[in-house]
Amino acid sequence: MASTEEQRLLYLGTRDIQALALTPRVVCDALAEGFANHAAGRFNLPPKQSLVLGPGHFFQSLSVTGNEGGHAATKWVGLSPGNAARGLANVNGLIVLSDVETGVPLAVMDANLLTVARTAGMSALGARYLARADSKSIGFVGCGQQARGNLLALSDVLPGLEHAVTYSASSASAQGLARCATQLGMSARATLDSEEVLGCDVIVTSVSGGPALKPFLDASRVRPGAFVAAVDLGRSWRPETLDQFDLKVTDDRSQADDPANRSKLAFKGRFDADLAELVSNSGTGRQDARQKTLLLFPGFALGDLVIASLAYHSARNAGIGTWLPR
Repeated sequence: MASTEEQRLLYLGTRDIQALALTPRVVCDALAEGFANHAAGRFNLPPKQSLVLGPGHFFQSLSVTGNEGGHAATKWVGLSPGNAARGLANVNGLIVLSDVETGVPLAVMDANLLTVARTAGMSALGARYLARADSKSIGFVGCGQQARGNLLALSDVLPGLEHAVTYSASSASAQGLARCATQLGMSARATLDSEEVLGCDVIVTSVSGGPALKPFLDASRVRPGAFVAAVDLGRSWRPETLDQFDLKVTDDRSQADDPANRSKLAFKGRFDADLAELVSNSGTGRQDARQKTLLLFPGFALGDLVIASLAYHSARNAGIGTWLPR
């Protein structure tokens, strides 16, 4: 007879995820451990599957399992460039978490907030090795949910940040992000000129895709010593300028080498390192204060497994979520 655990499934919706209050430090530390385990070969990570319907409009399935027990996860996510006009997020998805040993599904959870947290956590993890510890200013091109998540995560890992510059096609979004930075104790201002952002020590680009978007950022305008987290696949950067970066890093090099993923990235490679190499080999990060460093990544299923496992254990401990019969 099946146990009680095998007959029920934990559902975590948006409000449940918010109630967990997973801090940037906890997420970043969990990701660091996950990528260290990945470097040791403890995960099985097949390439993403993509179903493309049009420019910037597609579905993806990201799957991962541990090789030594624990959890397996898959994320089903849809991206639509027309969602802003519908009042919806551009990216929407669910994560299914299962037990590796039995194959029993354990939880289904809304992926939107978790994706923001894991993406920002990956930026922060990269910043530990690629940003200057004495960075004072942070700039944003694109000021939506990804930018807000990155603001929180990067201000945690780089506590010396004092000033923020925000730029967006929507002045209201830029002003809103500037207010968030002010609430964190920074001086902050919105700008109408994206060039001003390129003068910051840390730069985050999270520009939404779509057929009308033309790359407009020039990497040669980035100051020496700056760190860039391009969480928008680099779509806002002019591809021919990306060789201006002295050190180019992605989340996973084997994933970036996959033709389906490489076709989406502004930089076609080959990358100098990935996050697993950064956490396991101290010689792969920033080597001097004047290097321009770039973290450009499409998102990696390992990050989804890490954040989903963290959310599941946190929810079980706190009694958060809804149990559903199977």
